[in-house]
Amino acid sequence: MALCATINFLLEHLILKILLLAVGRIRSAPLRTLCEDFLGRIQRYGAMEIKEVKAADGCDAAQAIFQEGTRLLDTIEPSDQIHILDESGSGISSRELSALIGRHEMRATKRLCFVLGGAYGLSQDVKARGKQLSLSKLTLPHELCRVLMLEQLYRARTIQRGEPYHHG
Repeated sequence: MALCATINFLLEHLILKILLLAVGRIRSAPLRTLCEDFLGRIQRYGAMEIKEVKAADGCDAAQAIFQEGTRLLDTIEPSDQIHILDESGSGISSRELSALIGRHEMRATKRLCFVLGGAYGLSQDVKARGKQLSLSKLTLPHELCRVLMLEQLYRARTIQRGEPYHHG
């Protein structure tokens, strides 16, 4: 029993959990399949989950950004380390993402959270909560960003372990 308690303590307190927090559901079946595939791959390396908050509907862009921002902030825990995915954020390479995750593991960060906005983007309150990163200078559909981020998280994990997935 003591071993089980120790393992549970380690899982709860010392092992990094990665959360991809996103607005809305993915409607496209092929994109959903890709997300599920990469999520399964990532989970072989450690704790990873995707949480979705309801997208606003039936309102203008400003109201949607506000409602979705409130839902995102309600999901974020005070101890979370937040990285906001936004086209105006700093570009990051796959190796830099791998190193970022490694630093959080070394610091015993409980939960590392990557936040993806909806079709209209993110509120200033959400953007102020974390460091802003960019997947590209291009404006990308938020559903595609989820697939790209999951692929990059998988790539980062393989880089950490010296596996041949990343050839760059």
